[in-house]
Amino acid sequence: MKNKVVKYRLVSPLFIICCVVFPLSVMAQELSDIKNVKPFAVNGSIGLNTSFYNASGIPNRQSPFAYGVNANATLMLYGISMPFSFTWYSNDKAGFKQPFNQFGISPTYKWLTVHLGYRNVSFSEFTLNGYTFLGVGVEARPGKFRLGAVYGKFNQNSEYDLAMADSIPKLTRTGWAAKVGYGTDERFVDISLLRIGDSPRNFVDSLVKSGQLTPAQNLAVGVTSKFKITPRLFFNLDGSMSFFTHNRKMGQSDSIPHGLLRFADNFITVNNTSEYHNAIKAGLSYRFTSSVITSIEYRRIDPGFQSMGSYFFNNDLELITFNQSASFLKNKMNARGSLGLQRDNLDKTKNSTSKRVIGSLSMNYNINQNWGVDASYSNLSTNQRAFKTVQNDSLMVYQVNHNLMLMPRFMKTTETLSHTVMLNLNWMILNDKNAKTSSMTDTDTKVAMLMYALGLLKQKININVGTNYTNMSNQNYHNQLIGGTLGVTSMLLKDKLSLNWNNSFMLNKINGENGTVFNTGLNANYRFLPQHSVTLNFNLINNSFSNSTTVPSFNEIRGDIGYVFTF
Repeated sequence: MKNKVVKYRLVSPLFIICCVVFPLSVMAQELSDIKNVKPFAVNGSIGLNTSFYNASGIPNRQSPFAYGVNANATLMLYGISMPFSFTWYSNDKAGFKQPFNQFGISPTYKWLTVHLGYRNVSFSEFTLNGYTFLGVGVEARPGKFRLGAVYGKFNQNSEYDLAMADSIPKLTRTGWAAKVGYGTDERFVDISLLRIGDSPRNFVDSLVKSGQLTPAQNLAVGVTSKFKITPRLFFNLDGSMSFFTHNRKMGQSDSIPHGLLRFADNFITVNNTSEYHNAIKAGLSYRFTSSVITSIEYRRIDPGFQSMGSYFFNNDLELITFNQSASFLKNKMNARGSLGLQRDNLDKTKNSTSKRVIGSLSMNYNINQNWGVDASYSNLSTNQRAFKTVQNDSLMVYQVNHNLMLMPRFMKTTETLSHTVMLNLNWMILNDKNAKTSSMTDTDTKVAMLMYALGLLKQKININVGTNYTNMSNQNYHNQLIGGTLGVTSMLLKDKLSLNWNNSFMLNKINGENGTVFNTGLNANYRFLPQHSVTLNFNLINNSFSNSTTVPSFNEIRGDIGYVFTF
């Protein structure tokens, strides 16, 4: 009984804050902004569309002919946006969307912001971090104080529906979160607290009785800080301890041996299904000059760490990362590099521990106003070592991914012409160090693309041509692509008509079988009155593998014609 009294006293001030502050915020917004906002407005478009399709050599991928109507409208009420959309097609495709079913507003007056409806708020990375809830909230920044509080429903009760692939059974989940801090954006300390739980009422009875679904409860306490140690040395910290009860229906435990769990018992039900885990992120950076910065970041998230105020955590992770950025030659050259060491199996309960080395280096050099070059290299390696002795070497994972990119470029613009030349070279290697599996996974991919774009500025015409080469191979597969592209865009008839014509031709070689792929597409839009326009889209694909037994040869034509009225 004592614990229940404590919980009531802790929660009730939150209700008082929200109930008192919310009316004041609405009144303040009306006095300062509402008089300058248009009370009512509506805009959108209505379109009629007909599409055609034909294919030979492969089964049809859409209806040969279809027609329909689509409409989009946005209602503005005192600056609040409420969008609608409607679609109907003769091929049984129809839909109506009313996104503001999840409607929310966040009016602001000076240092006060109020949240009402469906909102997402972040207090820290490991407590409340962007989870969408239905409820009320307030954030206040009077002077250097940093205050916040939210209360609402984080999940709605729902059952599993076999007809919906993404259907997940849920219990009604409600809770609150609060933040108290002091400082500025560059130097502050925040303490955040979150308490969210599944309601013991409105269970999905069949799932709860079978043990597939249990009502859980969560308390998370976090500290977030950022400050200067010296004018050049900066420190940031974000840490949290999360207490999680997986089945609050079991009732409270008669004895709670751990002092931290006894603290959590003041807020949530603590029993034999309760546990707590830690998460921390800390960083230190030193600014030698405005263009030379060195930093180190440490991140550790315990196995099983979770917060009902966040959607997902990649837990069972320890990572230390070294970062370096620098500029040279009067800031013409900028370089950035990082090296990270990562491991899992922090509690030694897995049969193996994976260790990864993550490295990257990027550079861009602007030689002059016309010439420049970009380059980057990344190295991702995974090394899995058995925690318990494993005799089968095929279970060992040791892979290295290399990615090298080089891109020189040239750009020049005059009063009448613009020129862009760009070469992109990319080399990717997956190297498996395990002799038992390397024959199936070793892959070597090389990509080269050369592109030239010419802009006729006065004529409003852009022409681009390009050629590309791709070679991907491993022991069981070899694919080689060589081809080119040609595209033209133009604005005609005093900008009323826009045209876009793109073409590509590829020589395709797959495991010794040769073929060609040709693709052409035309898009046109003509606006004959300020609110009226017609559109045309046409696309042709020809895939030819005349002697192939595995790759189909086919022709495919698709297009549509439409009319749009905008209001």
